[in-house]
Amino acid sequence: MRSRFHHRQWGVRARVTFAAVGVLAIIMTFGAVAIVALVHQSLISSLDASALTRARDVSALLMHSAAQPTLPTPVDGSSLVQVVNQTNAVTSASDNVLGEPPILSRPPSAIHDTFVTLQTLPIGDESQSFRVVTHPATLPGGPGWVYVATSLAHVDTATNTLSWSLAAAVPSLIVIVALTIRSAVGRSLKPIESIRRQAAAIGSDPSQRVPVPGSRDEVSRLAVTVNHMLDLLEASALKQKRFIGDASHELRSPLATLRAQVEVALNPLTRSDALTALRAVQVQAVRMSSLIDDLLFLAHTDEGRQRDDLEAVDLDEIVIDEFHRMEQLGQVAVRLVDLQAVRTMGRRGDLARLVRNIGDNAVRHARSTVSISLTERGGDAVITIANDGIPIPAEDRLRIFDRFTRLDPARARSAATGDSGSGLGLAIASEIATSHGGRITTESPDSDDGAVFVVSLPVRPTGTDALDEVDARHGRGRA
Repeated sequence: MRSRFHHRQWGVRARVTFAAVGVLAIIMTFGAVAIVALVHQSLISSLDASALTRARDVSALLMHSAAQPTLPTPVDGSSLVQVVNQTNAVTSASDNVLGEPPILSRPPSAIHDTFVTLQTLPIGDESQSFRVVTHPATLPGGPGWVYVATSLAHVDTATNTLSWSLAAAVPSLIVIVALTIRSAVGRSLKPIESIRRQAAAIGSDPSQRVPVPGSRDEVSRLAVTVNHMLDLLEASALKQKRFIGDASHELRSPLATLRAQVEVALNPLTRSDALTALRAVQVQAVRMSSLIDDLLFLAHTDEGRQRDDLEAVDLDEIVIDEFHRMEQLGQVAVRLVDLQAVRTMGRRGDLARLVRNIGDNAVRHARSTVSISLTERGGDAVITIANDGIPIPAEDRLRIFDRFTRLDPARARSAATGDSGSGLGLAIASEIATSHGGRITTESPDSDDGAVFVVSLPVRPTGTDALDEVDARHGRGRA
């Protein structure tokens, strides 16, 4: 447990260095062993070839001349030669083994060259090994064998020297590689450590950013990603701060009005004065309730919760309901220009709220007329709500969908009529449209006056023109 704990405390540099050095050590160890084995085998093969050449020379000499008891001794003195007949009796030998018995207890059974390793031969010390080559030969008295034995002392010396050299070189090379890897990993991690320190120093100030290395590698992309995340956090913090400030400002006005009305109501009043105060309180309470509902809706939207309560919604029913609602308000004339049976997938309550918010905005800013239509265009359900009020300046057509946004003409109208909006209606409508895969845009009307809001939503087609059907259902003709 303790070793496991300490292992978890290692840094990235230590873990990478340990892993790389461990793999390198295994590879180099196996490589060194393989090199020693290959060199040893190569030296043995060279020694065998030399001894076989010597045996063939002796065999050729015996075929063309009479057998000689004594053969020339090799120059290095580390080898010997014996010639034996088919009974394994020595007929000739080099002078360093004259009178010695055959080095093999019996000749090979196979009539071809063979190679064996022996110890304890008449020459050399007892610990010395010899490589023996047996070559079939034709003797004057019949078939025989030529034995050539060569000491392996030079092979063993060369192999041991190589082994010790590699044993010293491999650890040294591993240490050098370990230090190199540690240094390289440290340099690679230095920008990450700089990013970490800067991120730790940012604290509650999201306006700061982490440094982006110029290497254009994974670390650089990490820094860019972190800065992008900080951009989103800063935008979210500013949005939340502005949202809280605007919400506080919007709630302060009806609360102040409520307080004033309650203070008035606490004084001795006539019944008519009391009813007037209560009606004023009721208006402000409704306004506050509506504002709080809007704030809660936007709060849930900001949380990004996925809702699965989607259903097929008949947009023509929502539009006709909104048409009748605006007619009942009686503030302006409302015209139903066109209506088709269009269906989409969504949440009926949210879509009805979208149309209602845009309708309320149109009624609030219209001079005399509001026009509504629902058509299908290019695979989209298009709801158009137009009014003949003050046109929206081109530079404000995107800003009006921000929260708590009121244009100057809107404020003037609200102050004059007492019908003040919270500045959240269009923002909520835009959020609903976006969550349903659609969008809201503003267009310039055909005339110089007025504003046109166009809502586009993905359509679930029914292929039926429902205007006459809806008109018949509600007992009225087409407007």
